Amino acid sequence: MTKSNSGVPLQVVLRFDALTCAVMGVLLVGASGWIAGLTALPGELLVWAGLALFPVAVFMGVFAFAGQVPVWASSLVVAGNLLWVLASLLLPLTGLIAPNVLGWAFLLAQAVVVLCFTWLEWKAARPQPVIAQPLA
Repeated sequence: MTKSNSGVPLQVVLRFDALTCAVMGVLLVGASGWIAGLTALPGELLVWAGLALFPVAVFMGVFAFAGQVPVWASSLVVAGNLLWVLASLLLPLTGLIAPNVLGWAFLLAQAVVVLCFTWLEWKAARPQPVIAQPLA
């Protein structure tokens, strides 16, 4: 496993992130009409967002069980998560979608969760500093 600065191995964080991506994908695809009705978020957007999460979950899952996570893979996960958070905020702020209060709560809650995963993955992926041993 990849050693980390956070105390939690990167692979463990990736497993949970992959699991939440898969569960969220199933919810967004399977309950898009119901969620759209409650949140005033476009149903098609929810379906496509859910479908996009499945390959992301597979990608994270592959590296969650790897012996070492390549820097490019952890960087891609962190960047992708940051883009997800940015899109979650910019779509309503620019008026491209018009969620109601529950829609805003839904968008903000999932953005906060993704941001937490992003921070944990970034922290876990950072190389540990080498501590010099005193000469004996």
